[in-house]
Amino acid sequence: MAGSLNLDGCVLPQGFDAASYTSAFNDLQSIVDTDNVEIVRAKELQDKSYLSPPTAHDPFHILDQDSFIASSVICPGGTEDVQQILKAVNKHHLPLWPVSIGRNFEYGGAAPRVRGAVIVDLGKRMNKILEINEPGAFALVEPGVTFQMLYDEIKNRGLPFTVDVPDLGGGSVLGNTVERGVGYTPYGDHFMIHCGMEVVLPNGEVVRTGMGAMPDPRQHHGSANTWQLFPYGKS
Repeated sequence: MAGSLNLDGCVLPQGFDAASYTSAFNDLQSIVDTDNVEIVRAKELQDKSYLSPPTAHDPFHILDQDSFIASSVICPGGTEDVQQILKAVNKHHLPLWPVSIGRNFEYGGAAPRVRGAVIVDLGKRMNKILEINEPGAFALVEPGVTFQMLYDEIKNRGLPFTVDVPDLGGGSVLGNTVERGVGYTPYGDHFMIHCGMEVVLPNGEVVRTGMGAMPDPRQHHGSANTWQLFPYGKS
């Protein structure tokens, strides 16, 4: 969407003026529809709650509320959107800050460490449980899947599994894993027991870790059927 952009109350990242930020924002807006990207305005910030966390600042701010604040929030719908977002921010040299859900308030929630960065909210639309495999005892999830959601789905299907949770069930399974979160069972070291990730690199390329790099067109995700069973690659 071309044209002027209302940046009233928006904290721009260092080195950006209204014209350069508008150009970058328009490119981001062309990737997702207008409902899934928005300008953040400092005067409209609300600290909200754990069940409805803010996606642009730290709800338990020690300094001013807008000390660590995003300039905008964009919500991709899948891997291709994330790739296009990274290509756009590289083109404009725009800082970004990805979050899964933003509920890790101990680390500042969704607040960016670079003031004025763009929040990439991976949890709002990418929140599907893609697979729960009973013979292999694994789950394949998107960043927005919480421990509570995974527990509920396992219970609804009557599967003989339990979920190792952190203190609060509303956290992202993936987010807790990559931040070295822990639970309370022998599977409590979540990063240690994860197996297979799809990672979008800063240049927009996609890497699947471990056996995910091995193609298998018979699988719905296109990777080897040992992707979630064997954490190491094939030499």
